[in-house]
Order: sequence, then structure tokens, then C-alpha cells
Amino acid sequence: MCFYFISVTAIFSQIVNDGTLQIKPSTIVYFGEQYTNNATHNNDGNLHLNGNFINNGLTTSNEGTTSFVSSSIQNIQGSSNEVNFYNLEINNSSVGVSVVDNFGLFVENTVTLTLGDLRLVNEAQLIQTNNVSNSGAGKLLRDQQGISTTTGYNYWGSPVNSGGTFSLATGLFDGTDATTNSFSPSAITFTGALDGSTSSPITISNMWLYTFPTTGGWNKIDQNSAINPGQGFSMKGTGGANQNYVFKGTPNNGNYSFTIAAGQNLLIGNPYPSAIDSYQLIDDNISVFDQISFWVDGGSNSHYTSDYLGGYAVGNKTGGVAASVIAAIDGLGSASGVLPERYIAIGQGFFVEATGGGTSVNFNNAQRVFVTEGSGVSDFYKTTSSKTIEDINSYIRIGYEDPEGFHRQLLLGFLPNSTADTSYNRGYDALMSGPREDELFYIIDNDLEKKYVIQGVGEFNDDYEFPLGLIIAEEGVHTIMLDALENFDHKVYIKDVVLNTVYDVTDSNFIPNLPAGEYLDRFKLVFKPKEQITEEELDVFTSIQVYYNKNNSVIINKPNDLTVKNVFIYNLLGQQLVKASKSGLDEYQISIPFEFKKGMYLVLVESEEGNKTFKIVN
Repeated sequence: MCFYFISVTAIFSQIVNDGTLQIKPSTIVYFGEQYTNNATHNNDGNLHLNGNFINNGLTTSNEGTTSFVSSSIQNIQGSSNEVNFYNLEINNSSVGVSVVDNFGLFVENTVTLTLGDLRLVNEAQLIQTNNVSNSGAGKLLRDQQGISTTTGYNYWGSPVNSGGTFSLATGLFDGTDATTNSFSPSAITFTGALDGSTSSPITISNMWLYTFPTTGGWNKIDQNSAINPGQGFSMKGTGGANQNYVFKGTPNNGNYSFTIAAGQNLLIGNPYPSAIDSYQLIDDNISVFDQISFWVDGGSNSHYTSDYLGGYAVGNKTGGVAASVIAAIDGLGSASGVLPERYIAIGQGFFVEATGGGTSVNFNNAQRVFVTEGSGVSDFYKTTSSKTIEDINSYIRIGYEDPEGFHRQLLLGFLPNSTADTSYNRGYDALMSGPREDELFYIIDNDLEKKYVIQGVGEFNDDYEFPLGLIIAEEGVHTIMLDALENFDHKVYIKDVVLNTVYDVTDSNFIPNLPAGEYLDRFKLVFKPKEQITEEELDVFTSIQVYYNKNNSVIINKPNDLTVKNVFIYNLLGQQLVKASKSGLDEYQISIPFEFKKGMYLVLVESEEGNKTFKIVN
């Protein structure tokens, strides 16, 4: 016997497997009716199906081909929500084969669309393993929804091609009636006018179609331009509700690469008809880039770039932060805003920047996963999303709101199973994308030139202190707040090292009253209330005398066993007026020239034994 069944039953013109079905290599088997697998199905031969395939059990295949050969529409479905084939052939003389919503179609080798189309309904996905080319006259069709407004951008990447490249004119269709017209979506009308519309079929403005290759910035294209698999492009919406589009073409599969030089930015996109794992993508390209930036529209209603309200959400292996946009618009910019998730949805475009020494950006099948947007861990950037907490990691989301209402979010992740520490860690720490004039950010390794929005470290330690930089360009109300805690149950504080005070932001906001300026060594994110001075330290500091004398100097009398490293003098607004270091600080009496108007000032003494702030009046 070349194939065998254990407990296979024919019921009302159906074939049902309740045990084990194994088809040996080089064996040809025909099923003329609907086939349901409730147990174990292994096809290493050639199985021809004339009806639906319902998989409620386990499927495996190490070789051979499964062919769908009916003269009417066939469906792939089942409670297992997935099926595994080695080779898949669609040879359907009707319109094709439909894979139901939220179903994973796993194919080890090739997909051959000999006759008829393969329709992935809504969240259905195709995941292939081997680096092979797909072929055939038939097409794969897959839905994706984009932003609705005529002024708002989405960044895209096509999951299909035609002859090796993709064009919007032949590969993107109106999906408005996809539920009733699944296999024959209408062609989109393209216009040179400013705005698209919800006409039937829909109209897209080609004025806003661009790619962003590594040189030359934005590159204008039209609906007939050839776009390579993995290359990203921009497009604006139709003006209706969230618009459904249908990609139609040969499914992309295998390896795709792009050349990039140091310091360059590149707009790329998920090239596959499945989600991809951003962690794996970063690991595979860690010598080139270590973070991903997603454009999020902030609700602007103008085509002028000066009026855009959007920004870039940023993600890496620690997590993701929302874009800095006005918090009142659609909930974006707040803790409930659009957060980059680990898994990148079908059709999603995004930016990467070459910050390493590598020169090639690479996509491959090992990055592909079956994760739906409805799971809460995969997103296409059009509205808001939910977030699920994974494994044992803990997260703190700090928010900062400037006087104009723009909300910046910072993420601090505690990742016990990672290699990250409090120094800079490539792939775990992410720079701000598109900084504004007023900003709050992490400072890592005392590098004051870089503004980080994500910092990932190892296991939590309540002794940790994370330096924060605050830039105030516009006077007004600047607010630092706690956006969210995820799997974290400790108090969170903002420490002012100048005033020697600690603010609890767990339950209330912190509003620093400061003039315009850069505050790069003043604030820290900490997890303990005001530091308690030990008895030994108390003995040392009680013997210090700090005062102002009539010779316009600040005098510090200290014990010989106190090693002073730095002395800072501030006004009551926290502005640094004087910094004294090194020379003269080892003397018993330290004299610092001080000629400022009469008033009260703060003297911060930094020593190896600790720090203490003193008040003086001149």
C-alpha cells in the first residue's frame, strides 16, 4: 500500500479523517468530495482535492503536492486555524480557492497558481519557508486597510509582484466590496488632482505617490512606476471610512535586499503576504540598523507639510513608543496611542537608518510569522491599537507634554532574559525620530548629542537612576507624567539633582517651572524617594560650612577626609551659574568667586562620600 487510512469515514458526500491519513511519496490520491481532517494528516505524495479542505487537526508534509482542482470555488478552513503543505497548486477552473479569515496557510516549498486565484480573506496569511520562486497565471489576493483621509499618508510595501516588480495600476485594487466581490475587485481610478475620493471605484491621487531610496530623498512616482519587493512607498487616502484595498499578483517569497550607505535613511516595507518579526529583522540586520520608524498621521487636514501633525513611532527589541503628536487628536500621542508592536503587518512600510557598518538591508523567510493584527501584537498604522504584555518583561512609559500639546512618550524596559544593561545596547536602545524643539529624552553613556526614546536594560534594580535630558524652547507649561506601567508595581520618581528633591509621578504629574534652556544633567528617573543619608555621611556633611563672604566669594570649609569632586551654584530657578571642578577643591577651605545680584542661591557639593545642597544668601 502506498497510502493508508485509519478511521476514515464517508459521510453525506464528505470524507472525514478521525485517525491517521498518510500518503506515501510518489503516490497519487484523488478526493472527489469535501475533506475534513479531525486528527493527523500527512501528505508526502500528490493529493488532488475536488472539494473544500477543512482542517481541525494536525497536518504535516515533507514532500509532494496538494492540488485544488475543482470547477467551483473551494475553501480552506477549520478550527485549527492553519494547514501545512509542502507544495501547493491551485488548478481551479472556477475563480479559485478562498482561505478564510484568521487562517494560516503554511507552504514549505512552492506555490503554483496554474489556473484560478488564491484569495486570502481579511487576516488570512501565506507563510513559506524555502527560498523559491512562485509561478503561474493565477494571482494571490490579500486585503489591507489604510488611513481614510485625503490628506493623511500611509507608508506601504506590497506583498505581491507581477513579473518581478509591483505597480499600483496593476497590483492594487478597490476593496470596498471585498466581502461580496472577493475575487474580482474593481480597478482603482488615479487622478492628478490633490484629493482622492470615495467614488465607485475609489479614486487615489497620484500626486502623493513617492518612494524614498537611499539617495536623493523623496522620489516622485506614479501608478505605473515599478516598485521592487520590499521597497516602501507613500500614498494618501480616499476621504471615507478606513479604506480597504486589495493587493493582487504573484505572492512574494524568498530573499530581498537593498544597498544602503552609512547615515542614509531608506523607506522599506514588509514584502510578504504574512506578518514579519521585527526582532528577527533587526537581528538579521543589526550591522546596518537597530530600530524601525513608522509614520503615524496625527489628524492634519492640509496638504502643506508645515501643517502636518503626524510623527514617527519607534520600535526595537525593547518595545515601541508612540509618535509625538497632539494628545487630543484621536487619542494618539497618549498611552493609548499607536505603539509599534513586535510583528509588522502585511503591507506596512517603515523607515530604517544605517547607523552601523553594514551596507545591505535583507529580508528573508525566517522573518515570516503567522500573527494577525487582531491579536494585538501586530499593527498596520492607521488608527489606534491595543498592547499585550509579553512574558516576564516590565515596562515604564513616561510622557512629556509641551506647551503646544504635543505628547512625547519614553519607554524604559526591564528585560531579564536579554543581554541589555545600563550602557548603550544596540537593538535595545532607540534614538528619537523627528525631534521637536521642546523634548524630553534619555541620556545614555553621558552622550549629550543623542536623544533616546527607548532604553532597554536587564532585570529591575531599585538602585537604578536613568539620566533624562529636557530641552525647553518655549516658555509655558511643560508636564512630565507617567503614561503607563506594564507588569511593574514599583513607585516611579523624577529626581531633581539641583534642588535635591524627588517627585512622585506615579499618581500625579510633575510640572517643572523652568525658563528656556537645555537641562542635560539635572533630572533622573529613579525608584526610591529622597535618598537617606547614612550616619557616617551625616557626620561628614555636618562638619561642612558653606557661606558667602564680603569679598564676593563662596567659601566652603570642609574636613580633610572629604573628597570634593565638583561644586555647582544655581539660582532658585535651577539655572547653573558656576561650576568648579578639579583645581583647588582638595584644600581645606575652598574659595569660589561669585559676583551676582543679591538673593538666595543653591550650592551643590558633589563628593565621593555623597552629594549635598546648601543654601546661601549674598
